[in-house]
Amino acid sequence: MSTRWPRQILFGDIDAMFASAAVIADPSLAGKPVAVGGPPPRGIIAAASYAVRRFGVRSAMPTIQALRLCPQLVLVPPDRPLYTRLHRQLQEVTDRCFPETEWTSIDEFYADTTRLQTRHPEPRALGGALKADILRTTGLTCTIALASGKTVAKIAADAHKPDGLAVIEPGAEAAFLAPLPIRSLPGMGPKSTEAVERLGVRTIGDLLVPRFASALLRLFGTRLTALQSLARGVDSDPVVADRETKSVSHETTFDEDTNDPAVLEPIIHEFLETLTHDLRLEGLAAGSFTVKLKDSHFRITTRQRKFPAPLNYDPDMWPDIRLALADLLQSRSRYRLAGLGLSDLAPAPEPLFDRRQRDAVAALDRLIEQYGSSVVRLGGLPQGEDGSLKQKRRKET
Repeated sequence: MSTRWPRQILFGDIDAMFASAAVIADPSLAGKPVAVGGPPPRGIIAAASYAVRRFGVRSAMPTIQALRLCPQLVLVPPDRPLYTRLHRQLQEVTDRCFPETEWTSIDEFYADTTRLQTRHPEPRALGGALKADILRTTGLTCTIALASGKTVAKIAADAHKPDGLAVIEPGAEAAFLAPLPIRSLPGMGPKSTEAVERLGVRTIGDLLVPRFASALLRLFGTRLTALQSLARGVDSDPVVADRETKSVSHETTFDEDTNDPAVLEPIIHEFLETLTHDLRLEGLAAGSFTVKLKDSHFRITTRQRKFPAPLNYDPDMWPDIRLALADLLQSRSRYRLAGLGLSDLAPAPEPLFDRRQRDAVAALDRLIEQYGSSVVRLGGLPQGEDGSLKQKRRKET
């Protein structure tokens, strides 16, 4: 019989979800070097399968560069309706298993399983059962980790991908974290990592070594206490589940930090297309939006603005959102995460469009549901110079 944990947090991460979804749609792609993205010369890799990552292909990489690294690359266009359907199936699984789930992205979630220990006293068995349920329901593999806090659970999952299962027992957090590279710790971006490595600090455990204390204090100042707490595995950040849908959002973490508008704009635009499609299907419109960026030092900046009237049609919304993104970008910063949220949701006023436009949008939505947003769009909407939509990107882990 396992000892009851004072606090137990489960973290789940779907393995290479977008690339895995492509294999679900076309099983003949299994085992092949698959990447999701747009064609050259303007296309960007949105997601890379584990088979293609061996060649150095990463998300947010120009497709033309990916093809140089892996000439046998199988390029698949994004399929947002498929991702949305799989995400809803994943939510059905977590709703069956847990009282509350915090989805931090379309393919990552946390659950506080502390109260489930009476029914599921063995954390490894709980994680294994969840993995099996997800595979059976969706065809997707995932990596599950259980720990006493969200940070350790997330780091443990990252260290055991793909298709892994990790259990970090209470009291073992610091020992688990100690040998891991310093970059594994949240808050340690490329510049911070480079700075501490110059001091000789290479692992998370080195943050707690007394001989580095004074140099680290000069480097981080008041941030050092929080970093050292995380290095010990101390983390009380709660699992927060949305109880009411007052907003919708998408965000993504990049494999490599960027400040290139040619990369960031298509990502935010794709999120807008997906979110507005979902709003139209639910008869909703958004009164405001928020653009979110997280830089390499984990600083979060946002721009939140209201639309002149509630909207759910992306061409009408994009000019304001694009201006907000441009206002947010700082030339000296590099960004590891980008996101878009639509809020102040309310029933869509009638009529948002004239009859001709309404019929065209309804037809577009039906085609998107059937074929995906990458295949069809209304004539006259903004497109790239090559006649296709600028390409897009989302994190794959």
